[in-house]
Amino acid sequence: MHVDGPAMPGEAEPLAYEPGRGPVTKDEVLGNMRRRQRIKNMDQPRERQVSLAESLPDITGEKTPVGIRLPTVLVEYMHLIALLENLPLIAVIEAALMHKALSAPSPPEQAKESYLGLQELLSGDDRPLQKQGDDLDLRRLRAKARDLLATIDKLEGRSSG
Repeated sequence: MHVDGPAMPGEAEPLAYEPGRGPVTKDEVLGNMRRRQRIKNMDQPRERQVSLAESLPDITGEKTPVGIRLPTVLVEYMHLIALLENLPLIAVIEAALMHKALSAPSPPEQAKESYLGLQELLSGDDRPLQKQGDDLDLRRLRAKARDLLATIDKLEGRSSG
């Protein structure tokens, strides 16, 4: 994608995972946002094109509607957590997303394994939710998911008993 002047990280082309990287930076998020805005503008007549962002929006500012489908059991967990924490459901979901946004990205294969392991923890049975052939080691996935949950607990200042 053509960018006039110096491009921010992720602005001219999508960023790729690099081993050992830290959390995403504000410059990377802004560069990626600007690239997505440019792509969106390509399909719009000039009068409907949006100006490219110069900075990230404030976290307490405007909210973007996002339509997603979530597993019913996960939504029920979130509803109960919201009830117990005396927060609106959206605050609990936003907090979970904020934790993810502030953590370093995992290698793609590890991220997939963690996702499947977390699914398995919430399923409550020994059947894999998504068969991946013979390489799906349920015990390994559960251990990774428990490690991930312990890390989240540590970041939130809770003891993982």
